[in-house]
Amino acid sequence: METACDESMKRGQCSKCMCNRAEVLKLQILKAFARIGKSKKCSSAVGCVACKEPYGFLKLNDTNSSDTGSLHFGSCAFQCPDPSNVSWPVMPKNALDYNGKEWPAACFNGTEEQRYFIIGDWGGIVSGSGPPVTFKNRPTVIDPIDTHAQTYVADKMAEVAADLKPKFVLNVGDNFYPGGISSPGTCNAETDKTDPAGQIIFTNVFENVYKGPGLDGVEWWGVLGNHDYGGYHYNVHWDQNIFYTWNSPKSRWLTPALYWKRAAQFRNFSAEFFFVDTNKVDTYGNPDADPEHNICARSHNQPPQPLGCNGTSISSPDTCWKFFDDLWKAQKDWLAKELQASTAEWQIIVTHYPPNFEPCRSTWESYLVEYGVDFYVSGHTHLQHTNTTFGETAFVISGGGGGITSEILPSKTGEDDGYGFMDVVIQHDAMYITRYSHGGVDKKTIVRGVTKVSPRSPKAVSQVAKAEPEVAKVVV
Repeated sequence: METACDESMKRGQCSKCMCNRAEVLKLQILKAFARIGKSKKCSSAVGCVACKEPYGFLKLNDTNSSDTGSLHFGSCAFQCPDPSNVSWPVMPKNALDYNGKEWPAACFNGTEEQRYFIIGDWGGIVSGSGPPVTFKNRPTVIDPIDTHAQTYVADKMAEVAADLKPKFVLNVGDNFYPGGISSPGTCNAETDKTDPAGQIIFTNVFENVYKGPGLDGVEWWGVLGNHDYGGYHYNVHWDQNIFYTWNSPKSRWLTPALYWKRAAQFRNFSAEFFFVDTNKVDTYGNPDADPEHNICARSHNQPPQPLGCNGTSISSPDTCWKFFDDLWKAQKDWLAKELQASTAEWQIIVTHYPPNFEPCRSTWESYLVEYGVDFYVSGHTHLQHTNTTFGETAFVISGGGGGITSEILPSKTGEDDGYGFMDVVIQHDAMYITRYSHGGVDKKTIVRGVTKVSPRSPKAVSQVAKAEPEVAKVVV
């Protein structure tokens, strides 16, 4: 007997559902005793018998009932294309060429739990051959946590990844503290596609730090933060963040543009990730009102250093401001069009700044509601925070990667949210975000909280089910 598929089964790509054998027999008995009419539908024990295109149907068992004949219940699954047939875009002539482009979709159709990690504000300072040192941003320092926070987080991330096997990592920016790659005046978005100094920084701050079983070969999909542009400079080698997509020896780094899009196809659902540059926030208002925190500040962008960035519209501090203003305007038009057209089960924004920062706030207040964005991933604020909504969209701040001292004092026990990373289990009808601590001097595995995120409903009801534990969970 055919019956309606519930919302969860529809999101799992079922196009036709039927009652199982026991339910059918029950209805037949009730019907025989004139307890129900012909229109009665089964109320439980419903199975999927057909799937939406392009998903294939996988049989599970035979119903063996007179009402369903030889139909089998089953599930829906996407068949991933042969990776050798997927064309990887060539290195662009200009670092801005792929702005607004869609990257070839990633495909993960295994039956195991599907998950990704989130990290931000992670790239410390390298001097000599030692590990990166955390950039100091407050007077009080808790040694050794504050001085080597990136290493603590990276080691814990590698340990957890070896067990959980993330499919990819979302990188929300501020990859290189304090002032990006190389020195002011080196920006060249058009001709200098490989900077030897930049290669060394990538090797010492990224490749040699985030490694091991579970992380080796795992792609990092990302955006730029304000420190990647130079902090209070605009013309350091920020273009290397983009060109390294093609220069990464292990092909792990994926930041092909300042703003871009990628779909992740899973077994019975898909998610679309929209990577957005929100560094308009850093150039908002008078650049000289706070010159220590403005990319376009005149006091730090003066001769004798070159004032332009070859291959872009930036030729002075004044045109710097316009570059970021135009960039934000272009992204708003692009994002509205892409979100409107999205048919994926999940729409996820990935960017550096949280949604409540001006002047982008009003755009997010409109777009997140109008287009039903499910999840907003950010950093910039130097701590770990979940269990939050902006309007009706869940958002997280994962700015505790350890490249810069946290905004709250950490503890040597690791029972704090100053430094860490996040793990997200993604399913067709829910996401579960786990917040991991740096682990402290004893390097324990400490879960600071777990939050469930449900898909946005058409009526925009609140989507976050709070599931924070009263105390941290310590897994020895």
